[in-house]
Amino acid sequence: MTAKSARRTLAQTIPVILAPTLYGVAVYAQLPARIAVHWGLNNQPDGWLPRPGAVFGLPLLMVVFQLIVVLAPRDTAKAPRFERVTHWLMPVLTVVLYLVTIQIALGTAIDVWRVATLLIGAMFLAMGNYLPTVPADYGAHWPKRRTLSRRAARLEGHVMVAGGLAILISLLLGPLAAALVLAVTCAGLLVVPLLYR
Repeated sequence: MTAKSARRTLAQTIPVILAPTLYGVAVYAQLPARIAVHWGLNNQPDGWLPRPGAVFGLPLLMVVFQLIVVLAPRDTAKAPRFERVTHWLMPVLTVVLYLVTIQIALGTAIDVWRVATLLIGAMFLAMGNYLPTVPADYGAHWPKRRTLSRRAARLEGHVMVAGGLAILISLLLGPLAAALVLAVTCAGLLVVPLLYR
């Protein structure tokens, strides 16, 4: 990715990441002093932040993550479609999760694990769909990618797509099923490079 395209990507995505803060500011006075920002599989909160940290700090943290994703060093190999997907993951995740967090703080009952499971399944589908287009030498400084052939990348893409579909289906079964499917999918993604050494 060139410096110009990185600047353009950041100019498009950072405003999207920060935009939900306007909603947080609009309802700031109605929010509790402590806001739940993490939930367990049982939909019970197990992590909180003070109101300013949740309203302002979370989007700023997501901006830092976005900077890392977009500006991470890459080799000369290009994967523009895959990069487009990965560059828009953080903005989409931030908007959805920020709005869910604020709505729960305002007293709206939302099934957090279903929202998170839906996002993870959609993310796996999107990334898995484009993973086979990533050249074998893309990110060669990453130990896993160094030996990943085109066939292995295709297989990883299939594992991610199948895992994404299974994760979406697990929405019908419950949180433990979703966690199990996610664990199996991640294990599959770790095994594929070992098969092609």
